[in-house]
Amino acid sequence: MSLDVSPDQHGSPDEPAGTGAGFRTRVYRDVRLPTADPAVTLSADLYRPVTGQPVPGLVTVQPYRKDFLAGGTYAGPARWFAEHGYASLVVDHRGIGASDGQRRPEFDRDEGDDAIAAIDWIAAQPWCTGAVGAWGMSYAANTTLRVASLRPPHLRAAVAVAHGLDAGRDSIHPDGSRGDLHALANRGSAMLLQQLLPPLAGYADPGAQRRWRARLRTQRPMVLDYARAGADDPIWAERAIDGSRIVVPVLCAGGWRDGFTHAVIDAYERIRGPKRLVMGPWGHVMPQDSAHHPVDFLALMAQWWDHWLRGVPNDAATSPPVALHLDGPVPQWRGYAEWPPPGRRVVLAADGGTLTPATPDLPRRQPGTHVPDPSVGTLRGLAGLGLGETCPPQDQHDDDLRSLCATGEPAIADLLLAGRPEVFVRIAPDEDGRVVTPARLVVRLCGVEPSGRSTLISAGTLRPDHAAGEHRILLRPVHHRVPAGTRLRIALGDADFPRLTPLSGGGVIRVAGLRLVLPVAGEHAGTAVDLPARTTDTPARPGAATPPGWLVERDHVGGATTVTVAGEVPHTVSPDGHVYRLTSALRAQLPGACPQAVVTSGTHTAEVWLTTGERVRASASVRSTQDTLHAHGVVRIGAFTVFEETWTAELTREESRIRTPNVTAG
Repeated sequence: MSLDVSPDQHGSPDEPAGTGAGFRTRVYRDVRLPTADPAVTLSADLYRPVTGQPVPGLVTVQPYRKDFLAGGTYAGPARWFAEHGYASLVVDHRGIGASDGQRRPEFDRDEGDDAIAAIDWIAAQPWCTGAVGAWGMSYAANTTLRVASLRPPHLRAAVAVAHGLDAGRDSIHPDGSRGDLHALANRGSAMLLQQLLPPLAGYADPGAQRRWRARLRTQRPMVLDYARAGADDPIWAERAIDGSRIVVPVLCAGGWRDGFTHAVIDAYERIRGPKRLVMGPWGHVMPQDSAHHPVDFLALMAQWWDHWLRGVPNDAATSPPVALHLDGPVPQWRGYAEWPPPGRRVVLAADGGTLTPATPDLPRRQPGTHVPDPSVGTLRGLAGLGLGETCPPQDQHDDDLRSLCATGEPAIADLLLAGRPEVFVRIAPDEDGRVVTPARLVVRLCGVEPSGRSTLISAGTLRPDHAAGEHRILLRPVHHRVPAGTRLRIALGDADFPRLTPLSGGGVIRVAGLRLVLPVAGEHAGTAVDLPARTTDTPARPGAATPPGWLVERDHVGGATTVTVAGEVPHTVSPDGHVYRLTSALRAQLPGACPQAVVTSGTHTAEVWLTTGERVRASASVRSTQDTLHAHGVVRIGAFTVFEETWTAELTREESRIRTPNVTAG
């Protein structure tokens, strides 16, 4: 059925906004979208160009409440697209914000149903041409890829920024390991806070109040699902998206400074339809918001939409399908016909603590025996925590000293690494002739400058599920120049703290051999490409967080290590005129060299000054040990506590090693 939107039928419009882009815009708040369940409608904000001609539609379905933080991410782009002739919907997932229903588990395979409902609705409107694009960043990118894999008939193109297909490995349990700092402490407390907060759109509406209070009573925190479904739970494979089913054109974009570099490129590799990959020097932000060589990404997206939704011939079809930024003295963009770029493989092998070109007939000394340090990783930075571009990698020197290293000679010429480096680790037998396989292997690839500074190039993690003669660790994709005079270094251990939760017990790693395989592109490979620089026409993101404080403390006497990250979203005005402020604090504490006693915690707190004169304070906290998770939420309105509850769950330890007494050397 065709549904029209007018101020007296669905939602209410903001005043038209002037623009220099050619179209005035009307914004309709809380448009109700029907779903397959008659009892559930989704809440959407609709941004429509004022024109008598039908226009294509764009859809973003996301879980972060458009009346709260998501408004800062999507409101500006949605208005910008409307000003450029596209009707845009920003939709809350069911069970989130003003949408009806109960929230599904995160990254559930049925979440695509909400996006299909939004696509079907906008395509049926008389002011829409029926051609629809879907897009989003981070979680919303995952939803975009999911709905693309479901192939709704009106979806003609998609854009996915800073996420991929397998949320279990890419986000919740990074690389198949426990990652309490992000999944439990950070994301767990942040999503609980959004569940606790009262509606900031239509606060006085009785239906909105009933929806909120019912969720307080019945909806369990999402973080409990993470605790129940550990890294080895088959549910994460079920929630992964089959990229081979995606045949609509997809623009994939990500950042070399982000924690989802591998996820974005993995999605690009698996998608079967027309596709383009853009990888810039960005963190976990929209490319136009980056502090590092920002581009006018909305213009790139509009070019993509123009071609695939309107049939306009443009660079979307003729540009190189792969555009990669290359840092260096003269930063540049390079275009390639494929990923990974064509090139050669350079193989280095460890001879004791030295990396030299691999030759099959050269006898080599074993790299050695290593007692892992669970605090290694603090210098790697905290990419992937949703902290934008703060907490970048530092000089790796001190972490190198705590790892088993093999270092090469100074490079005699520049090397352009383009692809995924690989490290092969061969485990040596113990004194009894048994091969004891570590439960986790973490490898960093660093470039050691002539000054001695160790710069992180890439890293990778493997959780071996069986004993093997040699273990292959696939490192993060790179497009990186190694300058002449730099020495390459492999640093190996089993820790990446606080990104990964330390293993529950210590275990010696005996290494019989190390090999490094480098993907090297030709110095003149690819072509120079120009991406549009950010302009004043690109909307700024309101309500953006101030850079968080990042503190690493080491007790050199007792050996304790503590990592603290404190952040703030300053006073921000919601679309309904309420003022809110958000603070957060994350902490990972490792007492001495005692991984059994690690404690990870996170707290997100919001203060809201309502237009009614009331003051709301909501706080969500999550604390995890090796064995137990505790979550606590409280909501106060004025002097009264209207809700308070604590939840607990058991956690599964990640053991330190796999004992394989039946496997012997030689």
